[in-house]
Amino acid sequence: MKCEKDGSVKERVQKIMKNDHIIQYPDEYSHCIGCASCELFCSLIHDGVTGPCHGGIKLGFGKLSTLKHTVYVCEHCEDHPCYEACPKKDKAMCVDENGTVYINEEECIGCGKCAKFCKLTPSRITMDKKNRKAHKCDLCRTRQEGPLCIQRCPV
Repeated sequence: MKCEKDGSVKERVQKIMKNDHIIQYPDEYSHCIGCASCELFCSLIHDGVTGPCHGGIKLGFGKLSTLKHTVYVCEHCEDHPCYEACPKKDKAMCVDENGTVYINEEECIGCGKCAKFCKLTPSRITMDKKNRKAHKCDLCRTRQEGPLCIQRCPV
C-alpha cells in the first residue's frame, strides 16, 4: 500500500483494510456525521483523558451545508516512513507481527521526526508537546475486539 488517493473506491477500500477493519473510508464513500465519538473513545482508552493532543484520530469538519467530515487516522502504510524516520526504531516506533505500526510512549523522546515523515496530509501523528510524546492510531492492537472507534461509531 502506498497511501495514495488513486484507483476506484473499491480498490481504495481494499488498500486500507487492516486485520478486517476499515481504517478510513475514501471521502466519496464516508458516512461520517462528525459526532467525534471515535476521537473521544480513542483518547479515553489510550490516555484516560480527551483533548487535541490525545488519541490517534482527528476529525476534519466540513461545511455545515454539506455535512461532509473527514476522519484523519493512520493508514498503516506498508513502507512505514514514520518508523524509518524514528531515531529509536524498534524501541519507540515499532511494527508488530501484523504490520501495525505503534508507538511505545515510554521510549518516545518526542523529537517529531515520525510526524514530519508521515506522507499523509495532515500528518496522522500528533505531538503532545507538554509530555514530549507522539500519538498515532495503533488499531487498538491490544484489544481482542479490534478498534474501539469502529465498535462505537454510530454510523
